[in-house]
Amino acid sequence: MLEFQSQNRSDFKGTLLLRWIEISNENRAKLQAFGFAIVGVIGVAIVDRVSIRLINPNTNEFGLPFFIGTVFFILSAIFLYTLLRRNARIAEDALKKLAEEKENLQRFHFALDKSADAIYWFTFDTRFFYVNDAACKMLGYTKDELLTMKLSDIDPDYTKNTQDFLLQIREKQYICFESQQIRKDGSTFPVSVTASYFCDASKEFICSFGRDITEQKGRRKLITEQNEALKSSLQDKEVLIKEIHHRVKNNLEVISSLLQMQNRRETNDQIKDALSKSQSRIYAIALVHEMLYQNSDLATINMKSHLERLSSAMIDLYAHNKNISVRLNAEDIYLSMDYAILIALIVHELFLNSIKHAFVDKDDGQIDIFIRNGPNGAIEFGVNDNGIGINPDAIKTSTSLGCELINTITEFQLNGEIITDSTNGFKCTVTFVPKEKENQ
Repeated sequence: MLEFQSQNRSDFKGTLLLRWIEISNENRAKLQAFGFAIVGVIGVAIVDRVSIRLINPNTNEFGLPFFIGTVFFILSAIFLYTLLRRNARIAEDALKKLAEEKENLQRFHFALDKSADAIYWFTFDTRFFYVNDAACKMLGYTKDELLTMKLSDIDPDYTKNTQDFLLQIREKQYICFESQQIRKDGSTFPVSVTASYFCDASKEFICSFGRDITEQKGRRKLITEQNEALKSSLQDKEVLIKEIHHRVKNNLEVISSLLQMQNRRETNDQIKDALSKSQSRIYAIALVHEMLYQNSDLATINMKSHLERLSSAMIDLYAHNKNISVRLNAEDIYLSMDYAILIALIVHELFLNSIKHAFVDKDDGQIDIFIRNGPNGAIEFGVNDNGIGINPDAIKTSTSLGCELINTITEFQLNGEIITDSTNGFKCTVTFVPKEKENQ
């Protein structure tokens, strides 16, 4: 029973305390001012009565001091109330602001602790000042343990623990690097670190964000190994492709040699001429394969270099006893093997036509070979000579094997067109758009 009563009294006192706390600061100021006024008036009345009794024991009236004291305490109470109310409002605003800051700080700490990256701040003596939960999980220490440690305890790399390195971070304000860190169990792991410098009042800090990159390192290593394997496989295939081009070129040279041997045995001039033309056509094709296995790029051929070698070989073969100059006007155009062979065959026929027919009864002349980029991704190439000229339609109407080759290749394989001009000698231009540029 006594325990129950004691408990009730305790609850009653607690209730009164809570009710007092719940009273607003402004009401509390009113109570304090009112109490001050009451106590002051009572005190003045007592002093007044005592003083009057001592001076005149027979009177019961309040004297002037009483009224003056009463007015003074009432005015003092009003002033006190105003002051207390102002202070109460300031205190209330400060408490609200403090509560908001505390709530924001709690959210800030919550965000830091829930971060996926390890966060640790340390001072310029490399002692830890703050660590989040992710840092504890990554390193295997508790917060209390880490806050007694230094950076060198988890990162043995001496260069990152020197004053010079910290000053470098201060100067750059921001720095990223990779390092090796040590867990509590002694195991090491790679980590990507982003360190930032900031200053709070008179103290300097380095804020670091660390991320375990063991998996990324593993994937990077795997990708590197796969790239090396692909590179090795590609090199093997390049060697194989070059060997194939080399053998094709050799086989074509064997065929050319057989034609040359047959040419030497023939007495019929028409057959000898046909064999010579076939031999030079084979050379035009073999030259493409030769340039492919000699170049580092197996996909494309520089047409300028290719046409230089082709024209030089044809001069030696057909016009070694004539004073015919060859001028090459070529841009650096790179084409695939298929296009290079087709262009070489057409240029071969046009060049051969100029050598054999443009300079009849003449020992000198000029032949221009050109290849350039045209509009809308087109390629323009052809041959121009300053010879006697021919009918512009001769190329399209002639039934000779060379003209048939030019027309067939242009129409069916290049999907191009032929333009001829006999204003000054003879000029034949072939225009086509490579397939890889048709959709551009």
